[in-house]
Amino acid sequence: MKRLFLLILIVVPLKGTAQNLQLHYDFGGGRKFLTATVEMFKPDTFGSTFWFIDFDFDFPGNPRSMSAAYWEISRDFYIPGLKGIHPFGQLGFHLEYNDGFAAFKDTTNYIGAVTYNNVLLAGLSFPVNIGNVSVATQLLCRMPRGMDKPDFQLTLVWSQYLLKSKLLFTGFMDLWSQDKIVEPDNKELVFQTEPQLWYRVTEKIAVGGEAEISRNFPVGPNEWEFMPTIGVRWEF
Repeated sequence: MKRLFLLILIVVPLKGTAQNLQLHYDFGGGRKFLTATVEMFKPDTFGSTFWFIDFDFDFPGNPRSMSAAYWEISRDFYIPGLKGIHPFGQLGFHLEYNDGFAAFKDTTNYIGAVTYNNVLLAGLSFPVNIGNVSVATQLLCRMPRGMDKPDFQLTLVWSQYLLKSKLLFTGFMDLWSQDKIVEPDNKELVFQTEPQLWYRVTEKIAVGGEAEISRNFPVGPNEWEFMPTIGVRWEF
């Protein structure tokens, strides 16, 4: 919990509508492919909307074509009557949907596809602000398709400008529970975080990358994994 509080102290809020397109080269072990990301964040009178889509380009061929797509969309609704009660932020109701699929080609040239399994999440969101420092925190009930019992998820999302806005430090951290594959009556914890660091060449163009750090992702048991990328980001 102390580490979570330290994250809260070092981040600043996203303000206003923001859209961006990112192109990453994944060069972690067994990766070596491009990933494109498009995302949008928009606050309004009643809350805020956020979504992003990841596209992996790893289908066999030259050049490689799209092999996977993953989508998350979420909506925060301010809870009436609670605005302004707490000095650090606005309590809200968070609703989220995640889904995706991947295509593959095996050694016999068989082409198929698999789903990532859709997940519905609902719970509370709370942007903690201290001066101009903020982090979006979410405590959620996680309901994957086909599971008998719901799980929990804790999410942190942050964004902070550094060095007179020349550097942008942003990213997220997720911690959730899920059924074990070999022991479906027991649970395991999954950790995933993707901090990004961008150097803003212009107001709209930045270069940098991210570090994908996880354990038991997507399905355990897995050891800690570290997957770095380099990329370019365009805000529009």
